[in-house]
Amino acid sequence: MFGFSKKLAMARGRVGLALQDKHLAVAVVRRDAPGSAVLERCEVLPWPAAGAPDSRAALLRTIGLPRMAVSCLLQSSDYQLITVEAPDVPPAELRAAMRWRLKDLIDTRIEDAIIDVFAVPSPARATQGKMMYAVAARRSVVEGLSATLAELPQFDVVDIPELCLRNLLSLLPAAVGGVALLHLAEQTASVIVVRGSTYYFSRQMTLQNAVNLDPASDAPPGGIDAQAVVLELQRSLDYYERHFDQPPINKLLVAPAGERARVLADELARESGFDVSVLDLNTLLTCATPVSADVQAACLLAVGAALRDERRSL
Repeated sequence: MFGFSKKLAMARGRVGLALQDKHLAVAVVRRDAPGSAVLERCEVLPWPAAGAPDSRAALLRTIGLPRMAVSCLLQSSDYQLITVEAPDVPPAELRAAMRWRLKDLIDTRIEDAIIDVFAVPSPARATQGKMMYAVAARRSVVEGLSATLAELPQFDVVDIPELCLRNLLSLLPAAVGGVALLHLAEQTASVIVVRGSTYYFSRQMTLQNAVNLDPASDAPPGGIDAQAVVLELQRSLDYYERHFDQPPINKLLVAPAGERARVLADELARESGFDVSVLDLNTLLTCATPVSADVQAACLLAVGAALRDERRSL
């Protein structure tokens, strides 16, 4: 997304970093041949408090990152992803013109935002002008990340979770015909729809609790209400089929891997006609060492950032 012009001689591959309040997720993906993707490193490190910039800089100097391009992730609270009609201007003027389209649509002052754009797939029936996705990120956050990662001269991209999850899904053979991912958070989940390497859209849902009264069921009491999730999935995928005139999607992945995802995947398979499985990095990628479920939960987006294959800012 938000790219920085840097020309450095580096190995093929990318480092993905996800900075949280208390930990740093690190992923290293090497691409030595076209189509190859080897997850060489995937780990979670303690991350010093925001008020300790020297400690953060020292950590970045000592974690031994390879000489590869580096992507860093925005957190969902730091940006807005909005669908807007593309201004009829030359490509070189697109971002500047987009700022005027967004100034009344975002939660922050347009002067305090950094804007980037990428394409929306064409709908089945063109009833309006060409649409684009616009990402409006808080300038203070992007500049803060740049300052934090100043120790890494190969840092060149600030990315967003939606496109990192797209990168993961595009590795699946089923992505050729379209796949959906249910990405679980604590109280919410996002549905991400991808075909090939194209991101179509995402929708967020609130996870409702189920009351399990069946002693023979594998689902724990108070687990996620799978019927409610299926209803939201069907609504999202019906929209995908109608709006974009695409064939039905049957393949659904649940992430991050772990017992919670496994139980929900089993429930969704019983409640729907979807082919449901858990997204497991150990089977999706060639991994230098097996990645535990806990580490996958913390590093999934960092791995997606490391899988970025665009050679320029979108």
